[in-house]
Amino acid sequence: MLEMRNERREMGCILYMMHLAFRISHFTFLFLLFPFFLAFGSTSDNDYFVKLAVKSVEFQIPEAERLIIDGKVLNPQVLSGCTIENVIPLHRLSIERAGNYLVQLKVKCKNSFLTRTLNVNLQVDAEVEGYKTVETVERGEPLTGKVKKDSFLLSRVRGDLFNGDIDKVVAKVKLLPNTIVLQRFVEIPLAVKRGQLVKIVAKKSGIYVETTGRALQNGHIGDIIKVKNVYSRKVIEGKVVDEGKVVVDF
Repeated sequence: MLEMRNERREMGCILYMMHLAFRISHFTFLFLLFPFFLAFGSTSDNDYFVKLAVKSVEFQIPEAERLIIDGKVLNPQVLSGCTIENVIPLHRLSIERAGNYLVQLKVKCKNSFLTRTLNVNLQVDAEVEGYKTVETVERGEPLTGKVKKDSFLLSRVRGDLFNGDIDKVVAKVKLLPNTIVLQRFVEIPLAVKRGQLVKIVAKKSGIYVETTGRALQNGHIGDIIKVKNVYSRKVIEGKVVDEGKVVVDF
């Protein structure tokens, strides 16, 4: 009976020592992990690296009233065990349009000769101002009174916005209501149309002579076009200076 008690006591001591050893090793394991989580957690904040990425970018969106940027670190695992010493961009990026862009940051860790590359995705958009139609505009019609100023997300704009003098252009194509006015949708109206009668002003040494001609080409103000004198039938070239008016230098 006494021997059995001694055996139980010895077994209890062994189990206690094993339990104590496990607690010590477990505590040591947690202690070793703690500095890692401290170093990683204090420098791996997503916003921190996104801000660094944004600072390294040159934005060239002149029509933007406000930039809208969302960013995300794609490979945060590369910072495991790294206490960051400094971060610099691997390259300089120039952004001119809305879209997704990859910015790479070179991370130098303390007590290490190696650097790590952190990939940051930037989703870039911008708020821009332009014209939008409020009613249907037929081809060739002026846009005056049929559009209004509005703001749009650049990602919705499929081309170059028209921001010129809306009173000096006409629709190049039919525009439906709520259409964003792009440069390719408008044009300066023709000052002279092919086949129309025009006034030809011939000038030489301060002397001006006017006659009538017929335009052989379309022309905007400033264009050089061919016209035919309706009396002499002679074809000459002149500069369009106004609606229905061509000046010829001799």
